[in-house]
Amino acid sequence: MSDMIYTIYGEVPELIEKKANELVEEYLDEPKDDFNYIRYNMYEDSLNQIIEETLTMPFFSDKKVVIVQNAFVFTGEKAPKDVNPNIEGLIEFLSKYDGSTLLIFEVNHNKLDERKKLVKTLKKQANLIKIEQMSEKEMKNWIKSYLHENYKDIKEDALNLFIELTGINYNIIKQELEKLQLFLGDRPTINRQDVHDIVNRSLEQNVFLLTDYIQKGKKDKAIHLVRDLIAMKEEPIKLLALITSNYRLFYQSKILNEKGYSGQQIAKTVNVHPYRVKLALQQARYYQLHQLLNIINNCAETDYKLKSSYMDKQLILELFILSL
Repeated sequence: MSDMIYTIYGEVPELIEKKANELVEEYLDEPKDDFNYIRYNMYEDSLNQIIEETLTMPFFSDKKVVIVQNAFVFTGEKAPKDVNPNIEGLIEFLSKYDGSTLLIFEVNHNKLDERKKLVKTLKKQANLIKIEQMSEKEMKNWIKSYLHENYKDIKEDALNLFIELTGINYNIIKQELEKLQLFLGDRPTINRQDVHDIVNRSLEQNVFLLTDYIQKGKKDKAIHLVRDLIAMKEEPIKLLALITSNYRLFYQSKILNEKGYSGQQIAKTVNVHPYRVKLALQQARYYQLHQLLNIINNCAETDYKLKSSYMDKQLILELFILSL
């Protein structure tokens, strides 16, 4: 194994980049410049060019780092049009590399495709670092830290509402925090009303709210929410897919919970964020397993109607909600 090859992978590009920067700062004894720090994008640059750069001795510097963004070749993703990566050349390079240049692959996927010979070679030769999504507690601490760095603070009830609206999604949270700061101006503290007025509820959280309305028998509110989402250009087929995903998660979480699994264990088993499991368990307790199974079957029938019927798709989705 080479100590000079790293592969960082996960679902949050910003956190992957943050980890890569930490490795770079730890390795370089000087500030980054065009001679000791070179970035490539595998969607645009050839593997041969990347390999050649990595094997070239550094100029005007004792050390060099090569960063390779969007290293899709280690996943099941197909190569973009007009991109023909030299996979065999990369396998040979990884197998024999013993140079002094630090090479970092950034992979924006939750999993590597371990069926590939390339990935099997990578696992033998490189240091693999998986970047996990933050937990709810970690995300709240990060939000507070981020705001403190910008001389802002947030009240606890405002923070709870913020997470309720955004979910645990780094990209959405960062975007909404930037909006809040612009809205606040010179005012130092974010309160609950600020969050209520400025922060948009994410699509995922809207669908959880929709299923909550359905569970509580508030069909009128559920229908209004569906109409609002469709008015915002969300497709009925996509909304049904998200609704189905939620009920499937309710069903899986309830079964595993009854078997004694913790929220963290359930999240790992079904491969979703623990925050989603937390919300799922809150709603699943109001259902029997056979009720959830019936709803999932109803979802499948509605999906068929949406894809095959000449009826208005919005009407089909509304009739589905009213039938639950």
